[in-house]
Amino acid sequence: MKNFTTITLSIITFTLFTQCASSQFDKKPPFTVTKAMHQEWVGGRPGSKGVLVTITLADTISNNIEFDSIYFNNKAIKLGINTADSVTVLTGNFSTKTNEGRNIIMHADPKKEMGNTPPQTSLRLPFELAEYECVISYYIKNKMHYFKLDKLAKGKPIFYQ
Repeated sequence: MKNFTTITLSIITFTLFTQCASSQFDKKPPFTVTKAMHQEWVGGRPGSKGVLVTITLADTISNNIEFDSIYFNNKAIKLGINTADSVTVLTGNFSTKTNEGRNIIMHADPKKEMGNTPPQTSLRLPFELAEYECVISYYIKNKMHYFKLDKLAKGKPIFYQ
């Protein structure tokens, strides 16, 4: 009897955890994605580069949705939102800038090190994403929602001068 109870509790616990993981993302968000892509960009200065994620929505968004962040390649940033001609475009510009060609000042006087930028730390995302997957977070009535895009198309690289 004791083994039966242990097995039953294990099955119930496993089922609850798998249901929570699958319900983390909205299956039918209150918006329609028509195009989602990512493109690498390179700036005119040494070490200036990144990835631009662009998500085009079918129509203008109702006022009760407040877009927050985008998660991609183990990074998270605030979303940029542009609306024109009944089309909403969400953008996330992920900088992968390196300190190449940049001098870091090391000095006994901390005031002389003030111009140095701190190193980037790795971000712990609330979920795991495969390559070319992204998640959009948004609020509806002060409640956080997540929508996962499974496969972002790869666009042509952008070269800035």
